[in-house]
Amino acid sequence: MKGNQLMRKPKLLRALLILLFVAAPMQWTRAQIVLSTPKTTLGAVIKNIKSQSNYQFFYDDKLAETPVNAIDVKNGSLQSVLDAALQGKGITYKIEDNIVYLSAPGEPQTSQQTGQEHTVTGTVVDATGEALIGVNVQVKGNPTAGTITDFEGNYSLSVPGNGEIVFSYIGYRSETLKPDGKNVLNVTMQEDTQQIGEVVVTALGIKREKKMLGYAVQELKSDELNKTGDPSVTSALQGKVAGLQMNTSATGLGGSTKITIRGNSSLTDNNQPLWIVDGVPFSDTSTSSASRYGGVDRGSASMDINPDDIESISVLKGPNAAALYGSRAGNGVILITTKKGSKKDGFGIRYSGNFTWTAIGETLDMQRRYGQGHIDTKDAKTAVYDKTDSGSWGPVLDGSMKEAWNGETYAYSNYGDKLKDYFDTGFSHTHNVSISNGTEKSHFRTSFGYSDNDGVFPTESLSRVNADLNAGTELNKWVSMDGKISLSRTKADNRPLYGDYGAISQLMRIPNNVRLDDLKQYSDETHAHVNWTGPTASIRNPYYVLHQRQNSDERWRAFGYYSMKINFTDWLHLSAKYAFDYYRTRVQSTNAGDGINGEANTSMITNDSMDRSEENFFESNAEVILMGDRQLTDNFRLGFNVGGNFMYQRSETLGVGVGNMVDKGNWMLNAANLLRTGSEDGYKRAMNSVFGSVQMAWKEYLSLDLTARNDWSSTLPSGNNSFFYPSANLSFVVSDFLRSIDKPLPSWVTFAKARLSAAQVGKDTSPYQLYNTYSFKFDNGVLTPTKDNVKMNDQLKPEIATSYEAGLDMKFLNNRLGFDFTYYYSKTKNQIMKVPAAAPWSGGQWVNAGMVTNQGVEFMLYSTLVETKDFAFDLNVNMAHNVSKVKELAPEENVNYMFFNGDGNFPVKVGTRAGHKLGEIYATSLYKRNENGDIIVNENGLPMTVTNESEYVNKPIGNIQPKLTMSVSPTFTYKGITLSALFDMKFGGDIFSYSEMLATGNGLAKRTLNRGEENNYMMVFPGVTESGEVNTKQVSASEYYGSLQAEDFIYDASFIKLKELSIGYSFPSSMLKKTPVNSLNVSFVARNLCYLMKHTPGTSPEGGYDTTMFSQAIDYASLPFTRTFGISINLGF
Repeated sequence: MKGNQLMRKPKLLRALLILLFVAAPMQWTRAQIVLSTPKTTLGAVIKNIKSQSNYQFFYDDKLAETPVNAIDVKNGSLQSVLDAALQGKGITYKIEDNIVYLSAPGEPQTSQQTGQEHTVTGTVVDATGEALIGVNVQVKGNPTAGTITDFEGNYSLSVPGNGEIVFSYIGYRSETLKPDGKNVLNVTMQEDTQQIGEVVVTALGIKREKKMLGYAVQELKSDELNKTGDPSVTSALQGKVAGLQMNTSATGLGGSTKITIRGNSSLTDNNQPLWIVDGVPFSDTSTSSASRYGGVDRGSASMDINPDDIESISVLKGPNAAALYGSRAGNGVILITTKKGSKKDGFGIRYSGNFTWTAIGETLDMQRRYGQGHIDTKDAKTAVYDKTDSGSWGPVLDGSMKEAWNGETYAYSNYGDKLKDYFDTGFSHTHNVSISNGTEKSHFRTSFGYSDNDGVFPTESLSRVNADLNAGTELNKWVSMDGKISLSRTKADNRPLYGDYGAISQLMRIPNNVRLDDLKQYSDETHAHVNWTGPTASIRNPYYVLHQRQNSDERWRAFGYYSMKINFTDWLHLSAKYAFDYYRTRVQSTNAGDGINGEANTSMITNDSMDRSEENFFESNAEVILMGDRQLTDNFRLGFNVGGNFMYQRSETLGVGVGNMVDKGNWMLNAANLLRTGSEDGYKRAMNSVFGSVQMAWKEYLSLDLTARNDWSSTLPSGNNSFFYPSANLSFVVSDFLRSIDKPLPSWVTFAKARLSAAQVGKDTSPYQLYNTYSFKFDNGVLTPTKDNVKMNDQLKPEIATSYEAGLDMKFLNNRLGFDFTYYYSKTKNQIMKVPAAAPWSGGQWVNAGMVTNQGVEFMLYSTLVETKDFAFDLNVNMAHNVSKVKELAPEENVNYMFFNGDGNFPVKVGTRAGHKLGEIYATSLYKRNENGDIIVNENGLPMTVTNESEYVNKPIGNIQPKLTMSVSPTFTYKGITLSALFDMKFGGDIFSYSEMLATGNGLAKRTLNRGEENNYMMVFPGVTESGEVNTKQVSASEYYGSLQAEDFIYDASFIKLKELSIGYSFPSSMLKKTPVNSLNVSFVARNLCYLMKHTPGTSPEGGYDTTMFSQAIDYASLPFTRTFGISINLGF
C-alpha cells in the first residue's frame, strides 16, 4: 500500500506546481536601491549595493580605492547607481545572472603620447572566432579615451600616432597592442582560466564564486571539449579531469564508456556518476549485450548529447560536492550547461563542421615467418604443411607452390596483416547550425546537429540527429520563465560482434599463407558456410560474421524542462521546475541462416532468424526551491535554499525472436513461420526528497556551507527506505584575510585558499530486490514458469558513503602559475551484494555487508610560462592517485573473497579479498612451483599446474588499479594561430592479454618465432622435475607454447598517449569584411595519434572485452587501436 501511495504522488506535486504558477503573488515588488553619500570610494558603494540586493561583484581589488563623487539616488535601479558612481572614471560594467563585472580602464603610462591621432577600427573575438561583446578598449595612459565593442565585437577608437591600445575583458587576458599606423587592428583574446573571481556552476545549477567553495569542482569550457571535434562527450572528457577514469570498450563507433570518479566504491558495479543536463537528470544507461561469448556493445546513452550545444561541464567529485543531488549522486555528478542566447543586434548564426578520417594503427604483434601446419614429432621430425590444420606450426614460408584449403595452388607465402587488411578507412562528418538572439529580458537559442560516421569495421555506421531549443523571458519584474526541449535520434548499423564469434577473434586465427580475399565468398550455392577450416561453429569465416550476422539499434530521445521563477524581493525568490527524460530504443539482430555445424537450435532454425526488442524509458522530476541570498551587514552574507523533489521512473521492455523467414532478407515479424522466444519486462521506481542548504560568508574570505537531504526510496523496504545525509564545507581565503589585516602575503603570491569538507550520502538498490517472484519464459515454442535463483532480502538497507576532503588552492605571479591540491578519504559501508546461499538459491542471496574505502590525492597545475605581445605558452597538468581497498566483505556469511567477471570462461578472474586492494587478477591455473619458486614439470617435460581456487585466490598475478593517472596539455598561441595537444598517461596497473595467449597457442603470436627451428622444432621447458633435477626433456614447440599459463601474458598497463592535437587559425575580420562571414576558424585536428610508451604486445593497454566491472583487466578480441585525422571549421554570421 505504501508503495502505491508513493507512486501516486507525482500527480499531487504536479497539481501543486500548477497552482503555484497560477496563484503567483504578483503584488510582491522588487526592492530598489537607496544611496545617499558624500564623496567616497567605489569599494564603499559596492558594499552598500550588496547590503540592499543579491548582486555579486567581481573586479580588481585596486578599483576599490577609486574615488567616487557624491551620490544621491532614491529607489533607483542598479544601473542608475552604477552610472552615477562610475561617471567619468573610464570603468565599464556588465551584469549577468546577478553578477556585476567591472572592467578597469587602461593601465597608466608615464611617457606622453605624441603624434597625429587617427581612427583605428577592428573586431575582437575569442579563440573560437566568436565575437566578444562589451570588451573594454582603451588608449593606454588615457582613461578618458576608450570605448567598448558592440554586439558583433566591433570597435572604433581615436588613437595618437604612437599610442597603444589596451583590450580588457572579464575572464580573458588583457592585450596591449600598438597599431603602428594601421587603421584596422583585429584582436583574438585568450581566456584566463586562472582568474581569482572565477564563477563555476555547482549543485542545482547555482553559479558560485569558486574561491568560496569548500570542495573540489573542475570545470571545462566548450572550446576545451571541442578542440578536436570528438562526437562523443565522454571521450572528449578523457584525460581532462583529475580523478576521472574511463573504462572504454574497444568495439568501434560509439562504444560504451563507464566513468568512475575517485575510484570504485560499490561492489555491485553501481559506480557511475549522475549526469545532469541543464538541471535535468539524464540517463546514461547502456543496452549492451556483449560478453565473452558474443553480443554487441550498443554504446552509452550519453552519445545522444550534441557536444556543440555544450557551454561548460562541471565535474562535482564525490559526495562532498554533490550532496544536494541525493543518492544517485554518491559517485559524483557530471553537470552539463548548454549554450543560451544572449543580447545582440540581429540573429547570431553559427556553423561548425568536422570532417575526419580514421584508420587502424597498431595490431596484435604476430609472426610472419611460418604458415599453416603442425610439428611431426614421430616420423618427419620437423614442421609439416597441412591445408586442413587450424594451427600455424607449419614450415617456413618459402614461396613454394602448394595446394591451398580451397583446392587452388598458389605460393606458400605471407599474405598480409589480416588484422589490418580486413578493415576500411572510416570517415565521419558532423555539422551543427545554431541561431540565437536576446534582449534585456528575453533570450532564445535553437540548434540543429547532424553526425554521420562510417567506422573502420566494414559496413559499420553510426548517425545522430539533434534538435535543441531553449528560451526564456521576464514577464515582468516579478516573474520569469525558462524552458528547453532537446530531441535526438541515434542510429547504428552492424556494430562489431564481441568475443569468440566476432570477426576479430576469427581473424586472429587465420594462418599467414591463407589469402583473405579468398574468404570473401563466405557461402556456396547451397548456402553452406565456406571457411578455410570448413563449416564449424568454433572457427568462422570473418566475412560470414560480417554479412550473415547483422544488427541495428535506434534510439529516439526527448528531454527538457519548464521552469518558473518568482522574485519576491531582490534577495528572495522561488523557483519551480518540471523536467523529463524519455527515450525509446529498438534493437534488432538477424542471422541469415547459412549452415554452421553446432549452431544452437538447428532443428528450429531451418532458414533465417531474427531477434527484436524495444525499450521505453521515462523519468520525470518535479522540483520546488526557495532561495535567498543577502548581504546582512558590511561583513556578513547569508544565502540559503530549501526545496523538495519528486523523481519517478518507468521502464518497459518487449522482446521477440522468430525464425523460418518466408522471404530471405525480408526482416519482418509477420514474415516468420516460427515464434522462437518472447519476453516482457519492466519496472517502476520513485524517490521523494527534501533538501536544504545554508551558505554563510564573512568578509569574502571565510565561507561555510551546510547541506542536508532526506530521501525516501521505493526500492527499499518501508522500515529502511528513509535515509538522511548531511554535508559541511569550509573555505578560507588566506590571502584575502591577511590583506584585510594589513599583513599581505609576498607580492609573488597572488592567491591562497584552504578548504575542508565532510559529507555523507546514501544509495538505494535497483527495483524488485526485496521479494522473490515467478516469471514466465517462452522458448522454442514452450511456455514455462520460472522462479528466481537469487534469494531476495526484504530487510535491505541503503549503502552509506561518508567522505572527507581537504584542499589547498594557490596562485602566483599575478595568476601566471597556480595549483589546486586535494586529499580525500571515503568509506562506503552496508554494501548491497550477493553472497552464496544454500539450495535452491544457486545465484546467491542479497545482503548488506562489506566496506570499501577510497583514499587519494588530486593535483592540478596551470601556468602561463611565456606571455608576450604576440606569443603565449600555457601548460596545464592533471594528476591523481587513488587506492580502492576492501576492508571487509561478509565475514558473518564466511565470504572473504569474491569475483566480478563470472560470465566469461577466461583463464583469469578479477575480484578482491578482504583486507586487500580492489581489482586483483587471479589466474585459475598457476604453475606448480617448489619452495625455490622453480616450475615443476611432469614426466612428459610439460609444466604441472595448480587449479584449486583456495590456492590461486591467495596468489594474485596482478591488479588493475594504476598508481598514477596524469595528463599534460600544452597550448601555444601566436597571433591568430593556436597549437594545442593533450598527452594522456597512466602509470601502474596490469592487464591480461587473452588475445596473445590464444594467438600463442595456435602459433601466430610474435613470441612463437623462437620455436627451435634449428633443433627440428623441439624445445625444453625451463623447470625442474618433482625430484628436483633440472628438466632436459624435449617437447615440440606447439606443446611448449600451448602449456604457457596466464601469468606469462600479464602486462604492465602503463602508457603515455598523444590523445589530441589541433592546429587552428582564426582569420582576421579584415579578410572577411567583404563577406557575410564575421568570424572564421579553421583547424587541423587529430585524436589518438600514437602511444609514446606502452608495454602490451601491439594491443591497447586500455582495452576491455566489454564494459562490465573491471573488464579492462582483460584484453580479448578488441578492435585494434585506431587514429583519427581531419579538419574542423567554425563560422559566424
